[in-house]
Order: sequence, then C-alpha cells, then structure tokens
Amino acid sequence: MDLLVRDGAAGDQAANLALEEALARAGPRAPVLRIWQNASCMVIGRAQRPAREVNLAACTASGVPVLRRASGGGTVYQDLGNLNVSMAVPGRAPGLAAEVAALVAAVIAGLGLAPSAGERGVFVGPAKVSGLASQLTRVGSLAHATLLVTTSATRVGAFLTPAPAEHHPADSRRSPVASLRDLGCDLGVAAARGAVLAEAARMYGPPRRRAPSAAERRWQRRLLAERYRMDSWHLTGRTEEAQWTTRPVLTCTG
Repeated sequence: MDLLVRDGAAGDQAANLALEEALARAGPRAPVLRIWQNASCMVIGRAQRPAREVNLAACTASGVPVLRRASGGGTVYQDLGNLNVSMAVPGRAPGLAAEVAALVAAVIAGLGLAPSAGERGVFVGPAKVSGLASQLTRVGSLAHATLLVTTSATRVGAFLTPAPAEHHPADSRRSPVASLRDLGCDLGVAAARGAVLAEAARMYGPPRRRAPSAAERRWQRRLLAERYRMDSWHLTGRTEEAQWTTRPVLTCTG
C-alpha cells in the first residue's frame, strides 16, 4: 500500500476534496492511503441540500465554508480536531467502505473502547465516532472516513440544522456524535494519526510513502476548475461541467 504525503494544506478545503476524488479518477495502480485534515468546514454529500443539513447563518457568522463532495453519505463537520482517513484502490470495489470502517474500528478498539462498524459508520454505543462514504468510478474506487479525535460534539452540533420534519432520501440519518476525547480517551490528533498508521501497517504491511503523482495532480487541477472552485457546485451540485462528469457514477452512502 502507498501512503500519500505532502498532499496539501488544511486551509484549502476545496483542494483537499478535489484530491480525494482525483485519487480514484486517476486510476491508482496500487491501494493508496491518505490521512489528512481540513480546517473548519461543513462537507455535505453529493445529493444533499445545504439548507436541510447546515445552519447557514451560524456557518457564515463563524466563517465556516459549506462544501460538497462527490461521494454520497451524510453531512460531516471537519476541523483540525478531526482526522480524515481515505483509501483508493484500482477498479470497482463496492466493499471498500467496509474495509475502511474495519481499519477505523480496529484503531478505536486499540484505545480500549468497544466499537461497532456498519454501513453508516463506526459507533461506540449510540454515538457515532466515524462517518463513512464512498465513490466508485470506472478506473478506481474511493472510500473515506472521518474520525472525531478532540472536536467536541457541541462544536459539531452548532453548525447543523435540526432534523427536518419530513425526511428526504438524501437527508443525513442523524445520530448523536462523540469524539474520542468525549469518550474519555486522552489522545491528541498526532497520536491518533500514528495509531491509524500503525493499524494500517499491521493490516497491509509497511506502507510506501509517496507524494501525489502527476496524474493525480492533473485530475485535481481539472476537478478544481470544473467543480470544486465553483460556488454552484457547492450550493446546488450542478456546474457548467464537462461531459465526463455527467456520465453515471455510482456513489454509496454510509
């Protein structure tokens, strides 16, 4: 397995999301793991409506951007107290999200907690600690998970709307959330990253460290130009995008 390094700045959230999608669209030759962070932002799923998910007034007042990713799944809050754990593999791999969930669950179990992993994420008791989403393209698959390390549940809730009275299929399925710190783990983000790396090495062997490839950077630039730098994409999910992005792509929710 490759480990992606020197892969971007936390403060350019759109570029980070573009690189995620680029990992799958570039057609990875081998599985690649990326452990990364975004500065404060709300990230909604591919088909979601911002106003149904996000307290837009609170986000504006706090300078928290609302961004859209290309995978399915529900809305997540990201900041520097949260880790993102992503894996891309060659071809179509519908079971990849379960594999990433197993990796995250093993990390949490190693901290002395009792996690349960399912299609919606990783839970400790009723609280969600990690959310999941995935995207399948013709040449590569992507699955990613959040891992709340030090970010408090109160901080997450401050930027969410109450659950709408009438549920739509694309709406997030709301669950109480908790960080590892909320659950009593005195663990910083750097230590959590080390725990993810150690578990990945145990499961897959020592990773080969590399920077993003030329093909991945080309796809990242293209996706930024045609999607992630466009307000219309984040607001509505629609852009004046090239034909390649309008072809059917399967997304899986978690």
